[in-house]
Amino acid sequence: MGPLFKAIIPAALLTEIAAIVFFTATWSILAEMHFGSSVILGGEAVTAIGVVAIGIAVFRRAIRSEKRMAALDATTDA
Repeated sequence: MGPLFKAIIPAALLTEIAAIVFFTATWSILAEMHFGSSVILGGEAVTAIGVVAIGIAVFRRAIRSEKRMAALDATTDA
């Protein structure tokens, strides 16, 4: 399995956990303050942008780490 697929797995799992936590928190906080559904959905849209940014950051770190480990394995095998 290449470094791309090895990096996608942790990025997807961590992004999924972040999405569940942040979306639930956003919904419950805004609903508790009795905001309308348009404000709640707007807050969810902003949260979605943040979750995508977290996913991109995690993926970039994971791919960098996988490439570094692949390079280290290549040098030790030679």
